[in-house]
Amino acid sequence: MKIGFFHSTLPEEGRKVGGVEVFVDRLATSLANAGHDVEVLSLTGCPPNRPYRHKRILREHPILLKNRLAFLFVLPIVLNWKISQRFDVLHFHGSDWFYFLRRIPTMRTLYGSALWEARTAGNWKRKLSQYLIYPLEHLSRRLADVSTAIGTEATSLYKSDGISKLFVPKHIFFPGPKTLFPSCIFIGTWGGRKRGEFVVGQFLQHILTQFPEAKLYMACDKVPKHDSIVDLQHPSAETLGEIVRQSWVLLSASTYEGFGIPFLEALTSGTCVVTTRNSGAEYVLVNGEYGAIVEDVEFGDMVAKVIQDTAVRKHFEEAGLQRAAEFSEQTVVDEHLMYYTLAIERFRGNLNGNADGTQDKR
Repeated sequence: MKIGFFHSTLPEEGRKVGGVEVFVDRLATSLANAGHDVEVLSLTGCPPNRPYRHKRILREHPILLKNRLAFLFVLPIVLNWKISQRFDVLHFHGSDWFYFLRRIPTMRTLYGSALWEARTAGNWKRKLSQYLIYPLEHLSRRLADVSTAIGTEATSLYKSDGISKLFVPKHIFFPGPKTLFPSCIFIGTWGGRKRGEFVVGQFLQHILTQFPEAKLYMACDKVPKHDSIVDLQHPSAETLGEIVRQSWVLLSASTYEGFGIPFLEALTSGTCVVTTRNSGAEYVLVNGEYGAIVEDVEFGDMVAKVIQDTAVRKHFEEAGLQRAAEFSEQTVVDEHLMYYTLAIERFRGNLNGNADGTQDKR
């Protein structure tokens, strides 16, 4: 199958990596390794040594990435003339709400909801931007032949065709020996909904005071200088996998996650998760069955508990591995191929319906 992908960015060394672009890269790699002809289009470069083809578009217009209004309202229009129609199916992972020239089957994946992003935004610019995107996401869903969403809440909100599962590469994330000292890892940003600052405060106040030898590893845009806090800067996937695997606990204080790839990375690595409540955690951890979901006031005490109580920690480690098995690479690839086939069938059905004089109900 000839499959086209579009996402504005792909992972690049030295730049903060977002969860969506990581999954786009992983899914394209898996589909290409399975024998499909995959081409990924983006506005940035591509990681080296990938089995899929890559085309960097609109390099001459960097403003489309740097200017928020241009990104939201100009880029989706320009894509009408910059994306080839030679694919069997075209899979959008964002920015397609004004892509009207759909002469081939298309699929759209919604990675959470801008509505919930807006409600949990830390500043008014971010909040306004997400409120503007929310109706555009509904337009994207209507334009696509098939739409899927991450998690049950987003799937219901957008009335999508189904849930898109994510996966993490097993050769990078797998169980292994833990550090000899209590160790925690945080993956996210200092401010905003990820709340790295809150995690550091909880670590210093509740963990380090009880376990002086503990370490907090941070893959974050801002890391305070402290003897017990390790700045991972921009770790490679392999380095991140090693740290997640060796850590006792993954700490998350996010107020909103559409899915939360770090949750799955931790579960797959046999690492316990302690997180504040959000929809992604409730979906991946099944309301606390496979990881601890707590309120802010309980966060520090719960982290201390799983560090101190080996039985509780081991329970979450073993349960997490069982949950991670439901998000296998093969399962995710097979589900996407099923959705691509459905998109092709619907596109052809719409063409036949229009040829018969009936209305396209997409």
